[in-house]
Amino acid sequence: MAMKASDLSLDHFISISERPGMRMKELQLTLTSADAIALLRRDLINALGIQRAKRFLLRYGYHCGAHEARILKEAIQWQDALEWLIAGSKMHQLTGRAFSYPDTFRVDMKKGTFDVSGYWNDSYEAKQHLAYFSEHIEPVCYYLVGYASGYTSECMEKQIIFKEVKCKGKGDDHCSYVGKTVEEWGKEIEEDLLYYQDEDMSAELDQMYRRVEQQKERLEIGYSLSRSLTQAMLQEKGLPAFAEILGKSLRCQVLIENKDFESIAQYSVSPGLDQYMTVKNLEKKAKDELRNHSVIERELKNKTFRLLTTAIIMKNNIYGYITIALNQKNDDFYTDLLERTATTAALYIQNERVAVETEQRLKGDLLEQLLNNKEVKPQEIHARLSLLGYDITQPHYIIHMEIESENKTKKTSLNSEYFKIYNKLTDIFNHELNRNGSHALMLPKLNTVQAIVSKKYIDGEGITIKKLGERLLQKIGGTHQQIYIGISEETTHVSEFHKKIEEAKKAVELAKVRYSSSKVILASELGHLTLFLSARAPEELEAFAVEKLYSILDYDQKKNSELVVTLFYYSQNEFNLHKTARKMSISISGMRYRLQKIEELLNLSLADSSCRFEIQLALQILLMLGKIHM
Repeated sequence: MAMKASDLSLDHFISISERPGMRMKELQLTLTSADAIALLRRDLINALGIQRAKRFLLRYGYHCGAHEARILKEAIQWQDALEWLIAGSKMHQLTGRAFSYPDTFRVDMKKGTFDVSGYWNDSYEAKQHLAYFSEHIEPVCYYLVGYASGYTSECMEKQIIFKEVKCKGKGDDHCSYVGKTVEEWGKEIEEDLLYYQDEDMSAELDQMYRRVEQQKERLEIGYSLSRSLTQAMLQEKGLPAFAEILGKSLRCQVLIENKDFESIAQYSVSPGLDQYMTVKNLEKKAKDELRNHSVIERELKNKTFRLLTTAIIMKNNIYGYITIALNQKNDDFYTDLLERTATTAALYIQNERVAVETEQRLKGDLLEQLLNNKEVKPQEIHARLSLLGYDITQPHYIIHMEIESENKTKKTSLNSEYFKIYNKLTDIFNHELNRNGSHALMLPKLNTVQAIVSKKYIDGEGITIKKLGERLLQKIGGTHQQIYIGISEETTHVSEFHKKIEEAKKAVELAKVRYSSSKVILASELGHLTLFLSARAPEELEAFAVEKLYSILDYDQKKNSELVVTLFYYSQNEFNLHKTARKMSISISGMRYRLQKIEELLNLSLADSSCRFEIQLALQILLMLGKIHM
């Protein structure tokens, strides 16, 4: 008599017999404890990991389902093939695995279409998992999924794949499934199909063992690298040691560059690779990614190696780059070790910066006293600076720099532009002036910067001190500031530093009155007028000069004449009428007329020596201040 799936019961399987070798009416089926299955599942997950255990249980369930489908087809006369197919879900209930019922059931066995969804109530697999493990991030009824896939595939004579979409084992309130043919799933099922591939488990175990051994080796390399980097940093060995440690650990080429893409340390395995490794070759987009603490991987055309680069970052500022060249595929292991090295390098650079800034602060304090404290004993400052490796007994030039904002209402000390200028100057002094020894000291003070530069450095560079000042202006230019630099004459004794800084300040005062844009001016260019600048402010000197010569200045402006020019050349030619006339190519009578007009307007006699002195002084002041031009 033909049977329906709903009529299937344990009576069709079980017969009482004590004969050996008899298993559930010769169907080769056995009854197994659910707890025993749970222990097996637990041990598989602990030994292989949940992903490999999942693959094992899926394949095991698939073969169990396919096997039971074959023996049920042979052992029972079914009403039709569809009843045979449905009997698979009844087997779950009979064996206590779950109570399965469909939600949708669209199956045509002749056409080969299969689209089923439904629920597994009271899944034994979900219960077993939660008995030994916490909730998982994905469904855990692997055997049920595999069994359903195997049973239906055998019945449909084509591959059917089930997926569990909800599961109590991952925190859902029920277990539910969807089953379709591989064709109907499309690309969505590609990853799941890999779990059903028939591979030798011994090979799987061997592969797992090799991975464990590789992981062990990598852990040892990582530990050794971290320990060696820490020891190198504590021993202040620096970036070259870091490059060597990383290169030897990974057996690869290492290049460490500063923020300007200049090589500062390397470990070479194959000469000539540096030209390919430099970060300078990266596109702007990739350089921007490095600012986000990323690791950039590059593959070069026609090259067998690939490059990994990360930035050395502190407080979101890049201070350099580390690049390694690998002959094998990159993974998290190499990325992790590269980032560890970059972190150690950042800590080392930070320590170095703190040490340098501390030393500079000490030197700055001493320089402040040397330049701006008239009562200080220079020999004491010399003794203390010499302990810091600086010799002020050598001839020096004193530099005084003032920074004025275009916005006069805003304090420069609060302007971020000032700090940009200060940072640029710090880099210039550290990396250029002091690159081959201590040749200069710098002292920032609100909107001013004071510095001393040894004559030995100037001579060694083959430049003049004014050229250095102009070079400084050029390198810190491009700001919205006027920068005035005054430079003293060279010192001949440590006691002269205070006097020379005053010279430099007076030069700046003059530059601010005379020029509307950034300028470098030497104290030596002022000549004897430094005596007057020391006693009076430039504004006072200008007022004195204009008062003395106002009449002819006003006359020249209104009449477009040259009385001031005539008076200047007359004073420069010893107040000699004939010499001046020849110099200016003017007739004697014309020159005599001009001089009479000058005396008339100024209400004085140019024959009077005291008047001559005041006139000469007034002319020199206006010329110095740029108010007249010859």
